Amino acid sequence: MSTFKVRPARRGDAEAIKVVLAESGFQADAATANWIINHPEMELMVAADSLEKAIGVVVLSHRPQLRFASRVATIEELFVARAWRRQGVGRELLKRAVERARVLGVKQIEIQNLSGRADEALPFFTACGFAEASSLVFRLT
Repeated sequence: MSTFKVRPARRGDAEAIKVVLAESGFQADAATANWIINHPEMELMVAADSLEKAIGVVVLSHRPQLRFASRVATIEELFVARAWRRQGVGRELLKRAVERARVLGVKQIEIQNLSGRADEALPFFTACGFAEASSLVFRLT
């Protein structure tokens, strides 16, 4: 059985985080990773192998919201290195993000997912207790 641990990200994790995201076709840079690590309303956690190398990443943002008169959270990113998929890494990262959100008193947790990846993401997120939301997202780029 593969062993890993989940911990808060550190500045030295930025390069490994870039590699994990690149495997899924996304770009990241060390400056942004470090920005998130130091941001007061974001949490970046990594799953690390026995050599302390990041093999998975979850990013949780949290903020106050008027409608709920409380905090809400969004799981912005969840990526696991290919070699570590289907070994419980993603599930543990998601669990830790939810636990952290609850400690912060969050009333609602959302997950942002790319529509092109819904086929693999939907079964995973529903198995972890999330339900598909009926929401309409508009974007200005």
